[in-house]
Amino acid sequence: MNNVLDFGARGDGIAKDTAPVQAALDAGGIVFFPPGTYLCGTLYLRSNGGLELSPGAVLLASPDREDYNADDFCPQNRVAGQEKVSGAHFIVALEAENVTIRGGGRIDGSREAFYSDWTPGYRDFNITSWRPGQMLYFCESRNIHLEDVQLYNAPYWTCFLHGCEDVFVKGLRIYNDQRTANGDGIDIDCCRRVTVSDCIIDSGDDCITLRGNSAPLKNKGACEHIAITNCILHTCCNAIRIGVGNGIVRDCVISNIVFHETRTAICIVSNYLSDKSKGVQIEDILFSNLRMEAERAFVVLSSASGAQDYPAAKRIRNIQFRNVSGTVSEPSLIAGNAGGGVSGLLFDNIVFRHDCSRTLRIEKNPAAVFGEWNRLQPDGVFYIANASEIELTDVKVSCFNGVFPYSSGIVEYRTEKLRVNHCDFGLK
Repeated sequence: MNNVLDFGARGDGIAKDTAPVQAALDAGGIVFFPPGTYLCGTLYLRSNGGLELSPGAVLLASPDREDYNADDFCPQNRVAGQEKVSGAHFIVALEAENVTIRGGGRIDGSREAFYSDWTPGYRDFNITSWRPGQMLYFCESRNIHLEDVQLYNAPYWTCFLHGCEDVFVKGLRIYNDQRTANGDGIDIDCCRRVTVSDCIIDSGDDCITLRGNSAPLKNKGACEHIAITNCILHTCCNAIRIGVGNGIVRDCVISNIVFHETRTAICIVSNYLSDKSKGVQIEDILFSNLRMEAERAFVVLSSASGAQDYPAAKRIRNIQFRNVSGTVSEPSLIAGNAGGGVSGLLFDNIVFRHDCSRTLRIEKNPAAVFGEWNRLQPDGVFYIANASEIELTDVKVSCFNGVFPYSSGIVEYRTEKLRVNHCDFGLK
């Protein structure tokens, strides 16, 4: 194991340590960081190597643009100009094998350096003219181990896994200020065989995402065989989001999750784009043993803006939600586009206490469009439209802090084969 101090790193948080740290990485094997603050620009992890950050060691991202990779440093890299984000990254593993980041130390993305002054307030932020992209960027790499490290203050997504295989993520503590624009936790895109366990994530955007954007990759494939378990998630956005891209997400299990003070616990959307021909095929997903504190529990939509009058390009099917309990304050939305697009959903043993203290904008017309970001609410605990083979079994909802604002438990519109068994929506 190489000690980074032996390669000339200072670890004082003032001197730039990029060159000695990269030299230690290039020498091969795991690089050990004693306690200290190591100020660096982009670092490239090599095959059969990685980082061991001891408790008290902080790998701190440079605030200076010239210390980062160029946007076009690899053909898979992308820039999101509409989000005011570059293609720069702090830690990169590109087409590498057997890469590890471990230890009790911290990787800090220096978020404050890339945001102008902001005043206290929920998601009140400004973005400067330049900021880095994903803090950790693993692209088309294999056998990745991320264990027992802290990932703090990312200026954009925290950890992006794109086109990777055999990934083991365990014991991460991720913290991003709730006002961080697009401050995702872990984004898993077109990866195979991934486990995520025992993580605590506070994010300014989605905590964990499963995506199907294969277009930038050399080797295109589905996002599949993913297991996520024993995590605690907190965000002002979506705790778990599935969708984005034009590929496939399938064969995933999400279990034993606590959703703490979250806007939407689970958001599944096939198409976020204006292009009607695009979307993600999402199928064979199991959610089980979930505890929620959320405004909205479930969103399952063919289109993010709600049911559209054109057919969905891709389908959402065979999704199960079992053993879910908690508090909510808004209806759940299940809606395909015209002609369907959503089928084979099961809600089994769902117990919610509904906070009725909020004043909601209720729309009684079931043909209205209810989307992910639309504050207009349907007149029922569950809204189901343009869908088929939807089953609710042992669903129980009770009201506290007032009276139910809805006139029905389920609002159904253009739905086939809806089955409701042993359900009580608390309406008198």
